[in-house]
Order: sequence, then structure tokens, then C-alpha cells
Amino acid sequence: MSELLEICGLSKSYRSGDQQLEVLANLSLSLQEGAMIAVTGVSGSGKSTLLHLIGGMDRPDQGSVKVLDREIFDLNPMELSAFRNRTIGFVFQFHHLLPEFTALENVMMPLLVRGEAPPDAVKSAKTMLEDVGLAKRFSHRPGELSGGEQQRVALARALVGKPLLLLADEPTGNLDPKTGESIGGLFRELHSKHRLTSILVTHNERLAHLCARIYRLEKGQLIYD
Repeated sequence: MSELLEICGLSKSYRSGDQQLEVLANLSLSLQEGAMIAVTGVSGSGKSTLLHLIGGMDRPDQGSVKVLDREIFDLNPMELSAFRNRTIGFVFQFHHLLPEFTALENVMMPLLVRGEAPPDAVKSAKTMLEDVGLAKRFSHRPGELSGGEQQRVALARALVGKPLLLLADEPTGNLDPKTGESIGGLFRELHSKHRLTSILVTHNERLAHLCARIYRLEKGQLIYD
């Protein structure tokens, strides 16, 4: 397998009052295609910051992030946006679905943004919703869905564009244990089916142990558990 993600010397700090708080300190990580890892750590350790940097939603103080040997911080904003749309899928603790749109329309959105024809976007979105077990929920709006169903829609939206890299930030953090376990199993199933490379940030030990490797983020460094 080839290397999909290479992080080298990544550092990030934030100013808090008179202090500069170092969140990531010269962090490095390499992942081959098909890897599925969990990142754990106490609240405030920088787990979300790490995902935002990998996804190009924030910029580091120094260091590089390469996806398929392409340095993402060399891209201009328009190029980076297009690269994210086609290469990276995001799932967050809060689903961030658009409440006025149906499940189908929410999942179609990334494809419409990239310029796909609506009939093709509908077909792909229906297939993904079926993959996450929501074949009977196409026309339901988020407010008509349970928390677990909303997260399934968010997962379908993340994967509809056939990304190579899936980044998930506490994807079961807002769910009850039984629903969280179901969503965790779905992540594992879809990771294999869609040949993803996945990074899951989580406090959920059951979810973490579904991954091949578990890292702990501590003092700005990733420690392999």
C-alpha cells in the first residue's frame, strides 16, 4: 500500500490573554492507504485542532500536511476548497445538517457544490443513504429524524463524494451508548466497503478499539498506545 497522508513537524499555538498556548508541537504522522486509526486524549489536548489542520480548515504555525504527496498548504483557497470537496470527508459530533432540506438534499449538497448534474447527484445520494440504512428516510428533514439517524445522514454526506480520507471528530459523542455502538460499527463497515483511510477522534473506548491503531495526543505529540 502507498502512503496517503504524511504530516511532518506540525506545530500550532493560540494566544490566550498574555500567554501563547502550544497545542501541537512538532507533530509527525504517516498513514498508508486503508489505515483506520483512533486519536484519543483529554479535552483541550488539541485533537480537533489536529483534524482541522489535516483537513485544511486551519493553518499551522509550521509544518506540512501532504495528502497523496500533495502539500495542501501550497494550494490557494479556491484550490484547497475543491481539494477538500473531492478528497476529504468530514463527520463532526454535531451533524450540521441544513434543517430546511431533506436527508436526500443534504447528502446531495457536496456533489452540487462541485458542479455535478442534479440527476446524478440524486442517484449517488440515494445510494449512500441506502448504505447507511436510511432507504426509507429520503424525504425526512433533520427534525424528523433521531440523533442516530441524523448522524447517519451526516456520514452519508461525508462519503457521497467518494473521498479518500475520512476525518471524524467525536462522531458518537452526542449519542446514547447503544446508538453510538451502532454508529461505530457502521463506520467500520463503510471504512472497508469504500476503501477509506480514516482518522477518528474519540473519547469512546469501544469506538477506538474498532481501529487498527490507537494514538493518544498528549503535550502536543501523538503517542502510540
